[in-house]
Amino acid sequence: MTNQRPPRRTKRAAREAIVWIDRDRAVIVEQGRYGDASVETLSRLPAESECRFEARTIEEIGDHDRVVVAGSADARTSFERAFVTVTHRPDRLVDLESRVPPPRDKRPMA
Repeated sequence: MTNQRPPRRTKRAAREAIVWIDRDRAVIVEQGRYGDASVETLSRLPAESECRFEARTIEEIGDHDRVVVAGSADARTSFERAFVTVTHRPDRLVDLESRVPPPRDKRPMA
C-alpha cells in the first residue's frame, strides 16, 4: 500500500491596486503576481462622461483582490459606487482611513 498525498496547492499572492482619482485623471499603481509594480495614468478624454471615465478606469484595474481608492471625497465615493456596480465585489475595496492611527500630539510630556 502506498501513501499518496494530495497535490499541494500553492497559495498565490494577492494582487493589489491603488487608485488615486479625481474628475479628470486617475493614477493606478498595480502589484503584479510576483510583486512587481506598474504605474499608469489615465486622463479623461475631452468629450468623455464621468461615468465612462470611471468605467474605463475600472477596466484598467482588472481583477485585483484588493483595491485601495484615494482622492477627493466626492470623486472617491463616486468611483467606489461605480466599482461596486460594475464588479459586484464591494469586499475588494479596502478603506485605509479607518486603519490610519490618529496623529500623536507632538508636545513634550511634562
